[in-house]
Amino acid sequence: MKRKEFIKRSALLYTILQLPLQSESKSEEETIPQTAAKESPWLEADDLSDFRVLLVGLQSDPKGIQLAGNWSPGKVFAHCAQSIEYSLKGYPEMKSSLFRGSVGKVAFSIFAFKNKMNHGLEEPIPGAEDIANVTELKVGIKRLIQAIDDFSKTKESSLRPHFAYGDLTKEEYEVAHSLHIKNHMERILM
Repeated sequence: MKRKEFIKRSALLYTILQLPLQSESKSEEETIPQTAAKESPWLEADDLSDFRVLLVGLQSDPKGIQLAGNWSPGKVFAHCAQSIEYSLKGYPEMKSSLFRGSVGKVAFSIFAFKNKMNHGLEEPIPGAEDIANVTELKVGIKRLIQAIDDFSKTKESSLRPHFAYGDLTKEEYEVAHSLHIKNHMERILM
């Protein structure tokens, strides 16, 4: 490899690796209340089955859950469900195959390694059906429980590529979905 090409590739790799780190700098509206980070069982959950247990408990007693930001809790849970649903039936809009095979794969690898995802918490999934902010909490919870159940029954060979991360194994999708939910739950107000 020629020196000039090596430098270009190194610069590109450095830039790609910095993307997830840069996304960690949050605007004022996305700051996380520090009490939530230390006390919430939502942030201690490790996988979709842990989140399902928390959702069933919340379904029994939905009072008191509040999230910082403009999205209602019902909309947040429905949005998380929507992401899981799209992994089963296909996302409406996809990033380019070049993006999914490079930047997307690197971003997912970093999120998985750090066990923490950072993304725009009030950005819809590209091309997704709009979710009303007045979505009732119980409706959002029920939808997310159903999506988790459907995902757990689905064979790996039936999973569709992620719009940004590309092809993922079922285990990788479980990580992606869990980190996605956990990232949204960082906004819980205790």
